[in-house]
Amino acid sequence: MPTISPLSGMAEPPVSVMFAVTSSWLIPLAVAIRSLCVHSDPRRNYELHIVHHGLEEEQMKELGKAVSGCPRVSLGFCRLPERLLRILQHRDCGRFSPLTYGRLLAAALFPRHDRVVYLDVDVLLNGDVAELYDADLHGAPIGAVRDCAVLQSISTGRLPDHLEYISGMGVTNPRLYCNTVVIVMDLVQMREQETEDRLLRLLEAHPDSFPYVDQDIINIVFHGRIAPLPLRWNYHFQFELHHAGMADLISGTEFEEAPALFESRSWKLFHLVGDYKPWLPPDMEKIYHRLYLALWWPLARQTPAFRRELRALYRQFTRAFRSRLRHHQWSLPVSPGRNFRKRREKIKTLQRQLAVFDGSWP
Repeated sequence: MPTISPLSGMAEPPVSVMFAVTSSWLIPLAVAIRSLCVHSDPRRNYELHIVHHGLEEEQMKELGKAVSGCPRVSLGFCRLPERLLRILQHRDCGRFSPLTYGRLLAAALFPRHDRVVYLDVDVLLNGDVAELYDADLHGAPIGAVRDCAVLQSISTGRLPDHLEYISGMGVTNPRLYCNTVVIVMDLVQMREQETEDRLLRLLEAHPDSFPYVDQDIINIVFHGRIAPLPLRWNYHFQFELHHAGMADLISGTEFEEAPALFESRSWKLFHLVGDYKPWLPPDMEKIYHRLYLALWWPLARQTPAFRRELRALYRQFTRAFRSRLRHHQWSLPVSPGRNFRKRREKIKTLQRQLAVFDGSWP
């Protein structure tokens, strides 16, 4: 089972973290950064690098407020390299932005750095990212958490389409396929091995998008050379683990700790996986929507950046609940017998649903 051991015999360098973002994802990025700040070590320095493709000055200034009150956390911006944009110029990226491919060029983007942690925007830190940055990769060029959805597909006897697609490109063991929402990158090794050129050549050689875009490319180039990180550093309920036939597959693996992580809520990083995100209008009938709201909104309401936008979203999402709650509360005293009991239950339900936005576990 993978564990994180700190690098030995080294002074503590600044913790370098990379995000890549379009303007439409700035609010969730601000909340992710705030979660990083909340769990940062006051004795360490943190350098956050935001890779973008045309953010406005005001947007960058507003995002900078996310690190307010955290003097050891700095924020910097850099644009997507022209070399990558030229490769993608005539390519259909589908629903993905060109920024999705930004992590392929991390070694060139940050020439002064020996290591960087890449994080997607739809994450919440519940532990100090310095622990991830300091992880001993045991000689591997990158570290990531394995993809449990692949294990679930193996249990059914059929590989996912994207693994069928890349199986002839050197991905010989699908169990080693990793999710790249969280990556620890040894940039020194990546430069020595000229990894950037290999990644980009693979991208150029396949003008049709890979099913899982850069995640597939990274898994092809680094197959068998990815240090497995503990599940707690890319946790997302892993509902696939409950499917029939999974018990034997996960026995002795990092996925055995998933139930304990859920019960104790002791994950270090939560990935808001899926099409629904908690900054979108929720369907309160869906349990995972309510769980996401309970995790994300308490941090969002503490985030110093994009206050006006976050307040507007909060009002939008809760207005209907508050209106219905007031209606039932006003009507309760004059409701007879059975209607009184039904209305009282509705009041309790609405109160529980509203409490989710304050972090009450549904």
